[in-house]
Amino acid sequence: MAFVDVRGLFHRYPGSPVHSLSDVSFQVQPGEYLAVLGANGSGKSTLVRCLDGLAEIESGTVLVGGLDPMNAEQLADLRSRVGLVFQSPADQLVASVVEEDCAFGPENLGLPREEIARRVASALEAAGLQAERSRPAWALSAGQQQRLAVAGALALEPELLLLDEATAMIDPPGRTGFLDLIGRLNSDGTTVIHVTHSMEEVLRAGRALVLHEGRLVFDGTPADLFERPGLESWSLSRPASLEAARRVRFAFPGFRPAGHAPEDFRDELSRLARASGKVPASPRTDVSLPAPAVSVDPPREDDALVLDKVAHEYLGGTELSRLALDGVSLRVGKGELVALVGATGSGKSSALQHGNALLAPSSGSARVLGLDPAAKGVDLKALRSRAALAVQRPETALFETCVGDDVAFGPRNQGLRGRALVERVRSAMARVNLPYADFRDRPVRALSGGEKRRAAMAGVLALDPELLLLDEPCAGLDPAGRESALALQAALSSDGRTVAVSTHSMEDATRADRVYVLERGRVVAEGSSAEVFLGTEPPPGLERPWAAEASVLMWRAGLTDAPTALDAAALADEALAVLGVAPPGGVPRGGLEAAP
Repeated sequence: MAFVDVRGLFHRYPGSPVHSLSDVSFQVQPGEYLAVLGANGSGKSTLVRCLDGLAEIESGTVLVGGLDPMNAEQLADLRSRVGLVFQSPADQLVASVVEEDCAFGPENLGLPREEIARRVASALEAAGLQAERSRPAWALSAGQQQRLAVAGALALEPELLLLDEATAMIDPPGRTGFLDLIGRLNSDGTTVIHVTHSMEEVLRAGRALVLHEGRLVFDGTPADLFERPGLESWSLSRPASLEAARRVRFAFPGFRPAGHAPEDFRDELSRLARASGKVPASPRTDVSLPAPAVSVDPPREDDALVLDKVAHEYLGGTELSRLALDGVSLRVGKGELVALVGATGSGKSSALQHGNALLAPSSGSARVLGLDPAAKGVDLKALRSRAALAVQRPETALFETCVGDDVAFGPRNQGLRGRALVERVRSAMARVNLPYADFRDRPVRALSGGEKRRAAMAGVLALDPELLLLDEPCAGLDPAGRESALALQAALSSDGRTVAVSTHSMEDATRADRVYVLERGRVVAEGSSAEVFLGTEPPPGLERPWAAEASVLMWRAGLTDAPTALDAAALADEALAVLGVAPPGGVPRGGLEAAP
């Protein structure tokens, strides 16, 4: 018998002219691992909420473990068997202290105190929050709050685990550890339904569903999904491992890695190089790369942002004090695109918030667009319009009823009125792919998580700022939206604006002019993306982008003279050079069957 049984499901949000879900039907067997994909606004989060009784079903039937989430008498029993992690983790944090929040679910199940303590300790350890158990939940970084939301779900020891973009704010090693944990739980019998925009995460699932405009358009294995042509029409893409292999196979049909790890790509290349008589040199004996380095240039007068030995302490003078920044020095030149990367809680958001004087240094100094925000007479309101911050949680920055009014709030306060205001809002919304005619009157509360992020970004762009400070701007975006956001960042930089972004995506960071790596509130590395990801060992809390790791492994195996690839296309060219094959003039956009 199916553990989840959905038949003919329709859902419509109040006041919305369209259905968010239309005639969706599928079943999930006990112990399955199901990935749910689709564009922002395709209905993924709504589907999860229907399964847990948080969204009202218009028509159709939903049964979870034989229980109806629309039946009030069955709902409590259903929720004792289901763990849910929301797209916005702050929405499900209910207690003031980390360990108390984690214990909330087991306490409501009426479990013995000793069992609650066991579950809380196990869940916090699995989520990497043992050291934070006594801290206030509100004082955690967004990534740590996401870990806490996960821990709260794990503490229920559920039969069904519903994950709605549960890894979007977690650093790469933490994400890998969490996904490994989910894999172990699934192997032990837990049913998993995982909503994700990460194509790499989909490869861990045994089955994938794709929603498009509220309808189920695909139900099959991840391998079958990524072989299909036209993924772009669903706002999807291929994982780097499959895209790189596909590009090589188009020119060298025999290229078939055994798996999706960088090691599998290297091993297949080595095998083919030997078979074709292009025997690689012996593996390198000196395979270590230098440790991360910091070589920040002296600040210049026209730098848009300079932090000079900035320290910042939260809750200073209390037993809960925490040093978020510890002598951070960095500079962002006018017109540069700079990325800040590092583990969850490393200080990225705190550094950005000094860039528009939302935070003030506990010691050291900040200079923003040539001004010291702490100096007497500085107009902070005007400065914040010139140096605009897009916060990590977009829902906290949206407060008007309709999207158009929210985007217009900033420029209206700058004094714009009439046609000039409408054109500024229209342009900003167009740049984030929220067409003005379609979204100006859309209720903010009806937006998906990704659409909220784009609306918040539009509000920042509508200020027409000189310096943009973007905190995790691509988290929660579908692949097409992510690519559009990255292209927008590059375009803004090319137009002479300065852009500083924080990100947990190392692939996104490779698109920046320069990268700063933070660790425990300090800058531990700085340089171009090639210098940071190919020229040194990864600092703690980081992993190389998939293509960069494969490139380094190929170099260590003696296949190449130096690692050079940061993305799938460059890696494929590097591999074809090893095989002595010229890269083809163009790789089809269709599925793998389009390749020879």
